[in-house]
Amino acid sequence: MSTYSRGVTADPNGRRRETALAVSSHGISRSGAKSMPLTRRYETLWLNAAGQVESSTRLAPATPLFEEAFSGLARGALVQTDSGPVAVEDLLPGMHVETAEGPMQKIAWIGTMVLFPGGEGAETLVLTRLTADAMGLGKPAQDLLLGPRARVCLSGERLERRTKLTSAYVPARAFIDGVNVIEVRPAAPVHMFHIALEGQGSLKIGGLEVESYHPGEGIEQMVEPRMLSLFAGLFPHLTDLRGFGQQAHPRLTRFEVDQLLG
Repeated sequence: MSTYSRGVTADPNGRRRETALAVSSHGISRSGAKSMPLTRRYETLWLNAAGQVESSTRLAPATPLFEEAFSGLARGALVQTDSGPVAVEDLLPGMHVETAEGPMQKIAWIGTMVLFPGGEGAETLVLTRLTADAMGLGKPAQDLLLGPRARVCLSGERLERRTKLTSAYVPARAFIDGVNVIEVRPAAPVHMFHIALEGQGSLKIGGLEVESYHPGEGIEQMVEPRMLSLFAGLFPHLTDLRGFGQQAHPRLTRFEVDQLLG
């Protein structure tokens, strides 16, 4: 007769792996070990119903669904607020930021995680550095480091002619050319951030328009219920994920951007 226990190990990327170990009267059997999903530490700040800032730290799966919510901006990104540019690490829920769509928006939630070099999930570690003027004069005004899954707002005649869209969010990584937009693999830990507003909009950062966080419309139909419940728990300011509302602009995939720019 066997019983089971769980062992926890950490990989170099700061994520933990739980392994189910079969334990018999003869000890631990590793031959039947079952690997469980890696986990990562996620920190959140949000506004409660009374308008006060609360915080929490949780371990949750280190999967794209979760990591995208915390990896839009690298430390040092200057976000335009009603008081001028403020580094993302100094922002708090309740502050107001400028959006490309026009109105000021209140920050409702901020997520933070740390990316460590090495370990599994190499794609997770790829940051995007946009050099000054990479997307046009003053876009950005100075070098800007964006996270692995950051999206920027694109508009213009070519986009409208080929897609019939006046604007769209596109992955920043789609513009990597090795010259003006560069792939960066950090050699040291990097603090990553993302920001959710009361209604989605495009953050003004160094002359660029960067998508604020939104899980995507219809997420409830694409994720199994148990995982969805765990994910929704990272956003305690909302009753459920429908509280994110509509996306400000449609999204294009990296493949669609390649077709557009080709």
